Amino acid sequence: MTSLRLTSLRALVTTAVLVFAGTAMAGWTKTGDSVASFLGKGPAGFKIEGKTKSVDVKDDGKALTVVVGLKDLETGIDLRDKHMREKYLEVGTHPSATLTVPFDAVTWPEDGKTSESVDGKLPKGTFALHGKSKEISFKYKITNAGGVYTIVGEAPVNFNEYDVKVPSYMGITVKPDITVLTTFSVKKN
Repeated sequence: MTSLRLTSLRALVTTAVLVFAGTAMAGWTKTGDSVASFLGKGPAGFKIEGKTKSVDVKDDGKALTVVVGLKDLETGIDLRDKHMREKYLEVGTHPSATLTVPFDAVTWPEDGKTSESVDGKLPKGTFALHGKSKEISFKYKITNAGGVYTIVGEAPVNFNEYDVKVPSYMGITVKPDITVLTTFSVKKN
């Protein structure tokens, strides 16, 4: 009987530790609407913009990872969307792009305040796209409104560094250097 009680007590303590540890590690979550986009340029002022609302965040206790789903990426032209997803980004194999930023790489403002990156001292994070990861510098602006942090970020990305074929359609080729932009909000649990 004592052995059964001891086993039950251990199970109860283990369950409690797991529940509370999971809650403690759950730190930041996304709230509200979000958008991620890329801007590419080509010859003679040609521009292409792709957008998706598929943005999520993950918190491992040390860094915040922004996860952008690429399956819903839209450029405004159905055929071009299909080509971007299937031919260039290969979303069947590589469904998302991520940016992982250590919490101490950015300044988290007090309530009612804003912080932003300073040119010449841009923070670094790890950007992953198309199965490749690379450390990149990025710009940010964070506004705190009642514990909800709205983050606007911008990063230069070169398709060649991630083995993404440079998009080309009807003789117009986009330059491999694109700008990735994202806007989302997070709050601490």
